[in-house]
Amino acid sequence: MKSIIRVMMCLGLICWGFHSPACVSEPFGCTIVMAARNGLVLAGNNEDRNHPQTIVNFIPASESYHGRVVFGYDDAFVQGGMNDEGLFIDANALAPTGWQPEPGKPTFRGIVMMVILATCGTCEEVKAFFERSNFPALGKARFPIADRTGASMVVEYGQGRVQFVRSDTWYQIATNFVMSNVKDGNYPGWRYRTADKIMSGAKELSVDLIRDVLEKTHQEGNSLTVYSNIYDLKQGTIYVYNLRNFEEVIIMNLVEELKKGQRRLNLPSLFKPRAQG
Repeated sequence: MKSIIRVMMCLGLICWGFHSPACVSEPFGCTIVMAARNGLVLAGNNEDRNHPQTIVNFIPASESYHGRVVFGYDDAFVQGGMNDEGLFIDANALAPTGWQPEPGKPTFRGIVMMVILATCGTCEEVKAFFERSNFPALGKARFPIADRTGASMVVEYGQGRVQFVRSDTWYQIATNFVMSNVKDGNYPGWRYRTADKIMSGAKELSVDLIRDVLEKTHQEGNSLTVYSNIYDLKQGTIYVYNLRNFEEVIIMNLVEELKKGQRRLNLPSLFKPRAQG
């Protein structure tokens, strides 16, 4: 057991204490949309925090772990990502949810998103993962997840238990409230309502549609959007946008990037410097 723990520590899968995504430390940030239609499966996210020191990490597969890409910050490197199985995960910050541990279950002490990307390939595997242990992270965050089959869910703590929230339509939106606590369907927040209006009126799913959602829900000020991603979960393609500029995009293929070995890149360095005016 000790040897397993040492390996996981070396891979960045374990930390002692709760490792919170930066999005979790600042409420009212981050918009995520997941959608599947006519064979296309996409997930998009805005990362909202006034901290432009953003990074991207590529971690190739090993005998025991999936290959993956994770985006984040120089001081909090895992904010979301995708693995080579086509699994996507991100996080929404929440006000305290009242999370309580379930008696008889062990308490998970790892970096939740990193372990999921390393060890899970489907939403059902993620569900089983959350059912095995207690997760203090659910006290102030919820986790949107999608896989390449088109399945999606949001893991959150509401109504006194862990919930696996699914959508009854072809898309699912996640912002910064506990959906299972809303009884009348009157979901709060302009970002959720804006995204829902765009998605519900769409005739077809496309990268342009998800980009439009991200552009119209981006934020300025203390919780400004510092980068945005769109993931094609079947093709393993990632569209990356920096600092609310949705006209310039970097397109990555996860398989090809992982062939280059483990790397950490400063995200702004991939883009042309913006003119100061």
